[in-house]
Amino acid sequence: MSLSFWDNYSKGPRKLTAEEEADVNGLKERIDRTERDEGFRSDVVLFGKRIRYPVGIASGPAPNFKWLAFFSKLGYGILTYKTMRDREWRGHGMPNLLYVRGNFRTGFIAADDRTSSITNSLGMPTPKPSVWKQDARRIARSKGDCFFVVSVTATVEGGGEGDMLGQFAALALESKRLGADAVELNLSCPNVLPGEGGETYSNAKLSGRVVDAVRRGVGSSFPIFVKIGYLSDYRTLVDETYDDRVAYVAINSVPGVVRDSLGGALFTDRGGKAGICGAAIRRKARDAVSRLARLRGERREFPIIGLGGVLGVHDALALRNRGASVVECATGALLDPCMGLKISLGLLEAKARTSP
Repeated sequence: MSLSFWDNYSKGPRKLTAEEEADVNGLKERIDRTERDEGFRSDVVLFGKRIRYPVGIASGPAPNFKWLAFFSKLGYGILTYKTMRDREWRGHGMPNLLYVRGNFRTGFIAADDRTSSITNSLGMPTPKPSVWKQDARRIARSKGDCFFVVSVTATVEGGGEGDMLGQFAALALESKRLGADAVELNLSCPNVLPGEGGETYSNAKLSGRVVDAVRRGVGSSFPIFVKIGYLSDYRTLVDETYDDRVAYVAINSVPGVVRDSLGGALFTDRGGKAGICGAAIRRKARDAVSRLARLRGERREFPIIGLGGVLGVHDALALRNRGASVVECATGALLDPCMGLKISLGLLEAKARTSP
């Protein structure tokens, strides 16, 4: 929390304590033992690839090879590379991540102690493309049975829609060439400055044109993940963006007003809001997955990657029961190194309890 994005980028993740290492190994052994005892596995299939553990790391916490290798060791079966651009981008200064208390009606207050909700206000910083592409190749070569996703976005700097579509298409094709299993189109980053493209998902037709441009570039079989924010109705968005190799990642963090303990406004240099993550968006995430799942039908099936407020097994089960194919977490992964394996074990044990 106290380090900048670039400090964390350079330092990499901290080393696990001996106790944490033992916990990770113990959880993996419990998963293996439960699978043997019950006669079924916890793995899932996503776009034809079998994934050992059914929990993913969302785009955000893993900005380079060191971080993705760390989360792979911790049992995350979907490895999502933090959203990248086609150019170097410094992003926002401090503060970036703050613990907060509050709600979307009255706003949020920065907390001095640890809470289950945080801000995400990084501005999608990106190292030089040559750097992140080299890292992506390393990840692709070492991913094993993990599903590797490169998240990308366009940098909207007055170039017009054609430039935006071209950036998405070129980045998606490059992700495919680098060895990713899918590309994630981040259409919903709430912590960029107004007008920079973070609200793209709220324009269904524009979102459809982005997906169409990417599809023409990557071909008919390469999976496209569409990362979206919260809407009260997803019908038009799905109508405009759906094809049979599209998945929806729902939801991204939700913009909220954040103040300090004296009531002073924070994040005034970036539109007055920050992306809120963690427990505070739990209900919105569950509602979003339910709304998306109701749009599936006989002629239209698509995976839903459930995300938002996943801080334990109960949260993952809530999203799975509402229609999520798999779940991802970000805040939970930062708060507890063992979160992914704990969720995988909990999902497996829940399956055992309900199996005949």
